[in-house]
Amino acid sequence: MALVLRGTVVTFDEQHRVLDPGAVYAGDDGRLDAVQPAGQPPPTGFAAAPVVDLTGTGALVLPGLVDLHGHLAYHTLPLWEAVGVPYLHHDRWVDERRAPDYASTVTWPAKVLGHAAPAALLAYVEVKALVGGTTSVQGAPHSTRPLDGGLVRIVDTERLPAGRDVILTSALQQDAEVLREETAPKLDGTRVLIYHVAEGRRAVEQDPAKPVSHVHREFADLTPCLRPGLVGVHGTALTPAEFAAWQGAVAAVDPAERGTVVWSPFSNLWLYRETTDVVAAAAQGLRIVLGSDWSPSGTKHVLGELKVADGLNRHELEGHFDDRALCDLVTAGPGDALATAWGPQVGRLAAGSAADLLVLARPDPAGDVYRAVIDATERHVLLVVVRGRPCYGTQPLMTAAGAAATSAIEPAPGLRRRVALTDPDWPAVKRALAGVRRDPQAAWRGAQEALAAWGGPLDDPDAPLALFGDLPEGEAAALAGTDDVPAALVVPEPDALTHDAAFFAAVDRGAIPELQRLKARYP
Repeated sequence: MALVLRGTVVTFDEQHRVLDPGAVYAGDDGRLDAVQPAGQPPPTGFAAAPVVDLTGTGALVLPGLVDLHGHLAYHTLPLWEAVGVPYLHHDRWVDERRAPDYASTVTWPAKVLGHAAPAALLAYVEVKALVGGTTSVQGAPHSTRPLDGGLVRIVDTERLPAGRDVILTSALQQDAEVLREETAPKLDGTRVLIYHVAEGRRAVEQDPAKPVSHVHREFADLTPCLRPGLVGVHGTALTPAEFAAWQGAVAAVDPAERGTVVWSPFSNLWLYRETTDVVAAAAQGLRIVLGSDWSPSGTKHVLGELKVADGLNRHELEGHFDDRALCDLVTAGPGDALATAWGPQVGRLAAGSAADLLVLARPDPAGDVYRAVIDATERHVLLVVVRGRPCYGTQPLMTAAGAAATSAIEPAPGLRRRVALTDPDWPAVKRALAGVRRDPQAAWRGAQEALAAWGGPLDDPDAPLALFGDLPEGEAAALAGTDDVPAALVVPEPDALTHDAAFFAAVDRGAIPELQRLKARYP
C-alpha cells in the first residue's frame, strides 16, 4: 500500500539531512519513492494514498531501528540472575558445573515454548521489537520448516533480493577447516556472515598446549573470513592489534569496505563485567553497531540498548561518540552492513530504500533530534511501519496510515497501542503462552506427539512448526520425539514488553553500576 508521512524527517541519509517539515513517500512495493521537503510536488501515484500528517506536533519520522544481534527463541524469558559471574568466556555459563541453573532457567523453558507454542513465541518477540521501534531483528531460531515473513524483518531469513541465501549466521563457533573451506568462499561480496567471536574477558586462562587463549583462538580461526560482509558479534576479548588485523584484511580485499562489530554492552557487562573496546575498534576503521542480544542477559530492544551505550559513552568513553554517531549505531550503521547482501537500504531514508519507518514523540519538544532518539522510551513510540505497512502504533496514527485489522495491546500500564496482529491475534498469543506455562510437561508431550505423527521430513513446508533455538539443524532434528522434560520445570511468565519494575529490580540485584544507571532513563 502507498503511504505518505509528513513531519520532521530525520533521514540518516548520506548527508544526514533533517527536513523540517519533510515528506516521506512509501510505494506499493515496500520501497520509498521519495524523501523530500514537504513543499515539493509529490511523486506520481500518491493522490489517494493515506497521509499521516505530523506537522507541528514535534514528532520525528526516522528509519525503523535495526538490531543486529539477538536470539529470538529465548526472548520471552526474564533476566537470568546467574551464579558464578563474571564468566571468563561464553562456554562457562552453559557449563552445568559453573552455572547449574542455566538449563532449568534458560534452555528448557525456551525449548518447551519453541516446540509447544512456536507461532505465539515468534509473534510475542516480534511485537516486543515493535514496541521499541525496531523493524529488523537478527537471531532467527532454527525451525522445522522455513519461517514466513512476519511483522518485522527477521534478518536471517529475510530475502532481499528474493530467492538468494544472502545472510549467513552462526551463534556457535565453527571448526577452522569449515571456516576456511566452506564459509570463507561464500563471502564473495554479495553475502553477509553474522558470526559470534571472542565472547569473553580479555584476560582469560592460557592453555599451555595452545599458542593462544580460548577466545583469541576463535578469532585466529576466523582469519579466512576477515572479508567484506563479515559482521562479528561481541569481540569483547579482542585487542587493538586484532581489530587492526580485521580491518586491514577487509581493506585489502576492498579499500572502500569496513568490517562490522556488533556491540551488546548490557549483556557483556551482565555476564563478563566488561565490554567490547569499541573505541579501539572504531579507531581502526571498523563499523560499530548495536545489538540487544537476548532477554536472559540483555535489554528489551535496541532502543533500550542505545541508552546503555549512551551511559557508557558519557561516563567511560569520554564522549567518543556524538549523539548523531550513537543514533547511527541502530540505523545507518547496521543498514550499511546489511546492504552488502540486501541491496535495498534499511536504516537510511532515501529514494529506493526499504519503507521501514519509525515515528517518535520527542521527550523534549525543543531538544535536538538525535538526543530525542537516544532519550526516547517505549512510551514515545507512536507508529512503526515495516515494508510500507503500518504494524504498530497509536489508534489515531494506525487509522490514518490505513491499518485495517489490528489487535489492542497495552505494553505497559496505561500505554495503549494497536498492533497488526490477527492470526493469531494478541489475546490468542497470550493464551497460547499461558497454556504452556500451566502444564509444561503436557504441552511438551503434545508437541512431540505432533512431530512423531507427522512422520515426514522436518524441513517440509507442511511439517508442524517447532523452534530449536541456536542448535544446528541436525541436532535440532534429533530432539524430535524426546520426552525428557524435567518434571519440576517452571516456564516463567513472558518477559515484559517494556523496561519495567521487575527488570530494574533484577538489575539492582546484579549490582553493576554501569547498568544501574539505566533506571534513571525510564522516569
